[in-house]
Amino acid sequence: MHPDLETLVDLHHADVELRRFDSELAALPQKKAAIEAQIVADRAALDAAKAALDGLAKDRKRLELEVQDFEAKRSKYKGQLGEVKTNKEYTALLHEIENVEREIRSREDSILEAMEKVEGGQAKVKAEDAAFKGLEAQRRDEIKAIEARIRECEGGRAAVAATREKKAAVLRPDLLTEYSRILARRGTALAEAKDGACTMCHVKLRAQVFVDVKRNDAIITCSSCSRIMFFNAPPPQGAVEAPLPH
Repeated sequence: MHPDLETLVDLHHADVELRRFDSELAALPQKKAAIEAQIVADRAALDAAKAALDGLAKDRKRLELEVQDFEAKRSKYKGQLGEVKTNKEYTALLHEIENVEREIRSREDSILEAMEKVEGGQAKVKAEDAAFKGLEAQRRDEIKAIEARIRECEGGRAAVAATREKKAAVLRPDLLTEYSRILARRGTALAEAKDGACTMCHVKLRAQVFVDVKRNDAIITCSSCSRIMFFNAPPPQGAVEAPLPH
């Protein structure tokens, strides 16, 4: 292969790798942020369930205090029964006692209902808390793996960028300019010729052009997409061909 073309191919491979690293480095922080947001949302839901349970416990306590107040009133009214002097006053006190006892029964029913809800809520919150802790640990591990992959990608990208810089430094300035122009316009500056066609724009090459490209001894561009052409010779029989990035 012509030295300049070989350098261009190496440069092309480096740019493909850089683009892959950049794409992954752009996606990984978003993936990490999504996992962190899910942890926050799940914790908020758990906190809300705990707050609701606390609210039920407070309601029960309030009802118990109200029952105590009504019981105190009932005791007071019963104590006054022996002090009244008329049937009317006696009947009025009995009516007040009935009202108070009705309020007490109502509160006691509400207390039983609150107790049942608290017991059920405690079991549910306990299960949700255990599930959250297990899921949070799993998600923290996922975050650590993403952070490790980010560091790996950053290191890999830096190594490829250094290699690219070396390759670009030895390339003829006019070829580097042309390569950069095509890269900026097309996203990739090189295209493999295969089966008589450009693999990037899929336009059929003239027979003689394909023959010339297969020699890999000159800088030839595709007449359709303007990318620099190269030919990847098939491996010997029995060898496994490594996929070539485009």
